[in-house]
Amino acid sequence: MVSTADESTGTSRERNWKRISVVLAGLLALALIAAVGFAVSRADSQGRVDAQRTAVRAAERVVVNWLTYDYRTYRSDMSWITESGTPKFRKEFSAEALEGMRKRIVGPRQLVSRGRVVNSAATATDSDHAKVLLFTDQTLTDKDIREEGTAPLHARSGVELTMVKVSGEWLVDDMVQLQFQ
Repeated sequence: MVSTADESTGTSRERNWKRISVVLAGLLALALIAAVGFAVSRADSQGRVDAQRTAVRAAERVVVNWLTYDYRTYRSDMSWITESGTPKFRKEFSAEALEGMRKRIVGPRQLVSRGRVVNSAATATDSDHAKVLLFTDQTLTDKDIREEGTAPLHARSGVELTMVKVSGEWLVDDMVQLQFQ
């Protein structure tokens, strides 16, 4: 037979185990929530890192295309705008604006330009939006330089592209050419 002291001790022990079990279950739930939060944060962070890497590659390709053209093939050289730009960007860099540039400067001076990206970096706000800063080097020759045999002109500049991922492809949404003194 169990004495009353043993019964109260047993009941006390059961209550303690219940309390301990509830506390442990709560701690386990908090640990699971923290683990899920960490995993989501890490996935989000990895998504931004991936976005930065792929946005930089797309932006570099666009800028090289932008800075590389020949007066004889200028129209087709600028086709990247319709292929790599959002509707907003294509409106800003319309076919009429490019044709005006060809008629006023590129054609009459018989410009040939070769561009390259010297350095670049990106900041992604999420996996579908990034700003890419690119530093460029452009080599320009015109008919006078070719006729006189003088050294080509070199222009170093920078450009910031706002890139947007649409249907799995990075497109230029905005372009700001940076001025250096």
